[in-house]
Amino acid sequence: MVAALEEREAAMSTTNKRAAWRDDFEKELCSALPTARVLGAEAPRLWNTSSVIMPEQPDCRRRWVVVMDRLGFAVSTGSACASGKEKPSHVLTAMNIPPDDAGRALRFSAGWETTSDDWARLLEGAKSAAREMGCA
Repeated sequence: MVAALEEREAAMSTTNKRAAWRDDFEKELCSALPTARVLGAEAPRLWNTSSVIMPEQPDCRRRWVVVMDRLGFAVSTGSACASGKEKPSHVLTAMNIPPDDAGRALRFSAGWETTSDDWARLLEGAKSAAREMGCA
């Protein structure tokens, strides 16, 4: 089994491998947090970005960012060009995402140095944050 997985990984392009890591993160996150929803999951998209509408919590947008930051993970609530803004992303609004849902969107981004272990740690961090906030 391990040899087959190693062969599969060796055959994949770097970006496909990284997209698979992102996809695994999203699948496991939605399994742990059934009310979480990945935006654009069925569409072609960049391997390094995952936008997820997180479970509902009072003032959750700020709480997710604060708790994830305290756990050592930098996440964003909007697009890179809207970083630091309090209102929902204009991109999500244009996608007809309801304002309440858009207000719970978190963007997780990776870089070329990001490993599958980093995605696994991020998943554990998100699950820990959800437990702390009473979402899981």
